[in-house]
Amino acid sequence: MTTGERAGNRERTTAAMHSTATQLEEAEATLHRSAEAAPEEEARRRLHSLGDQVTAEAQAIERRADRLDDQES
Repeated sequence: MTTGERAGNRERTTAAMHSTATQLEEAEATLHRSAEAAPEEEARRRLHSLGDQVTAEAQAIERRADRLDDQES
């Protein structure tokens, strides 16, 4: 594999990672909206907690993608 091919693969990988992080952030927003609409306190708590976990994972993916982006520079 050439250097150019590796760079292209890395670029596609980081683009997919950024896209995944964005999709997770959209899911997180949906979870928090659902939590606000939930009639039971326990359901609200669990949905907010899940939303927070999804946010943490999205941020971790974004950080890893950013590190890969920095390696390309």
